[in-house]
Amino acid sequence: MRLIVNADDFGITTEVSRGILEGMRDGFITDTSALVNSPDFLSSVVLAREAGVTEMGVHLTITFLKPVLDSAQVSSIVDPQGNFYRKPQLVPSSYNKQEVRDELRAQIETFLRTGLKMNHLDTHHGFSIMDEQMLAIVIGLAQEYQVPMRRDDAMTADERLKEQIVASGGKVADRLYFDPSSPSVREEKVRSILECWQDTEAVVEIAGHPGYADDKLRTLSSLADERETDLKLFMNQDLFTYIRDRHIELISYSKL
Repeated sequence: MRLIVNADDFGITTEVSRGILEGMRDGFITDTSALVNSPDFLSSVVLAREAGVTEMGVHLTITFLKPVLDSAQVSSIVDPQGNFYRKPQLVPSSYNKQEVRDELRAQIETFLRTGLKMNHLDTHHGFSIMDEQMLAIVIGLAQEYQVPMRRDDAMTADERLKEQIVASGGKVADRLYFDPSSPSVREEKVRSILECWQDTEAVVEIAGHPGYADDKLRTLSSLADERETDLKLFMNQDLFTYIRDRHIELISYSKL
């Protein structure tokens, strides 16, 4: 078994970023993905460099704060105030696919200008599985930039979307474990995943939201104190020992 433990939302606040970097240093977080439209993104990049982290994913978003491009350029996916809609189900079904593609590409290019290496793409709130057209946009960007992407299809029962990812031929993990109904990752769930897959050749991703909570975070996200629970779990030394003793290989997306 090869295991990716990915921390979403790098850059949402510097405190979240600091917690993620601690989890990568002292725990078993192997990768992270950045919200590049956050005001704390660039200061978080400085923290990453200081920690010796030179690569990560881009956490593409059309559901957090404002677009990287001018709102007038992406009018079909922003509200009258120029903000992204807060949830995928609020994005108008009449969205302009070229506007989405342009905004997501702008987010990627914003990330690349920092000099960090992009090693995968994933999506905030799993918006890629809104419909087949949206998934095709994200798949196309992963192909264009030649990076792996997350298996967001694990969060849907729509077989067409699952088939669409498989048919793309892109680099993906074999399984993604992420429970959108749970505010934090549960230790018993992680142990059951490890027990299920430890003697296989599968690549499995466990996604979570570790980090430190503060008042700034509480104004931005419904997940706050739960992030500290995730961080504590991903730094649990008993679990870390379990992983090592069973020769489970911890990898980042760069090893796919």
